Amino acid sequence: MPSWPLLLSPPLWIALAVVCAALAGEWVRRYLGLPRITAYPLVGMLVAAFAGDRLVAEHDEWLRWGLNVALAILLFELGSRVDLRWLRHNRWLLVTSLCESLAAFGAVFAIGRYLGIALEPAILLAAIGMSTSPAVIMRVVAESNAQGQVSTRLLVLTALNTVYSVVAVHLALGGLHQHYRGDWVLAISHPLYLLGAGLLVGMLLAAAVSRLRHWLTLRDEYASIILLSLVLMTIGLIEALRLPVTLCMLFAGIVLRNGDGRAWVFPEHFGSVGGVLVVLLFLVVGIQIRVEDLLTGGVLALLLIAARSLAKLCGVLLFARPAGVSWRQGLLLGIALSPAAGPIMVAASDLGQLYPHLQGTLMPVAMSAAAIMELAGPVIVALCLKWSGERRE
Repeated sequence: MPSWPLLLSPPLWIALAVVCAALAGEWVRRYLGLPRITAYPLVGMLVAAFAGDRLVAEHDEWLRWGLNVALAILLFELGSRVDLRWLRHNRWLLVTSLCESLAAFGAVFAIGRYLGIALEPAILLAAIGMSTSPAVIMRVVAESNAQGQVSTRLLVLTALNTVYSVVAVHLALGGLHQHYRGDWVLAISHPLYLLGAGLLVGMLLAAAVSRLRHWLTLRDEYASIILLSLVLMTIGLIEALRLPVTLCMLFAGIVLRNGDGRAWVFPEHFGSVGGVLVVLLFLVVGIQIRVEDLLTGGVLALLLIAARSLAKLCGVLLFARPAGVSWRQGLLLGIALSPAAGPIMVAASDLGQLYPHLQGTLMPVAMSAAAIMELAGPVIVALCLKWSGERRE
């Protein structure tokens, strides 16, 4: 017979939190007209307030695995939407991508240095600031059923600036190795290993999926199971080799889309599995939001968010007309790029654990900015898509 009082396992509470987050998402969607993912971090914050870190800490390994799977699926789908032929025909779009990313890097770095952040953390923070949140953009665009110039360019620019950010973060990691350890060999070899091996793993996944397409119809439910298994195997290989999930999966999607002459349609059942994991992704992000981080780095985070958003907006507007969009579309596109990238913030957290010297300067600011934009970002993107006239119920 069961003991009394009942000892309920942490997975039950996590499952209950996922159900509550999904219901809250439906409520804000139906009655407030907001994206569903707006509610997920809020529920996570409530869970953290009642349960603290216990639920995550006791099952950190498999929760991290679930988050990596959710992130991998989102990035794989995002990469598969980048048509390089479009960039060849519209090179101003590539110029726009480089401009808005470099402008964000420069703005965040300048303000970080002005406010007294050391050189290495300032570079790392600036590299993080280049990226737009792939998870927020993908879910809001999909939920809004948006189609048009703004939404398509938003997906492409998000994929590109995420690639730039991951590369810049790992190059900055080499600088940290040199600064804190004085090891030039490690400073050069480690970033090269991360980037080179990451691209190679992405190419292997793309080749495997491309071969699978010749044998099976991927829109079939059972073929989607095989595809999901390939992604899980890839994540296992990525973790074993200690490679960046972001770069591997984005590159795999880009190679798959552009390396095969046939059109790529993301499997419906595959996306359904990812939808469940996305709820868990944003829920755990909310659990990890700390009120003390908001208080410690809040003002600086707001300044960095404002500078970064303004830089991205100016970078997009500067080449809006040559890239083929109106000023109004360019304005909405630049504003929609403002959500900061939660996955890159996680990478910063990992670096903070590797180098404790960064905990006092980088982490409060980075996590505070992540918290603010994870809560406000979906609403900003949804409003931009609505005002652009591309949102379809």
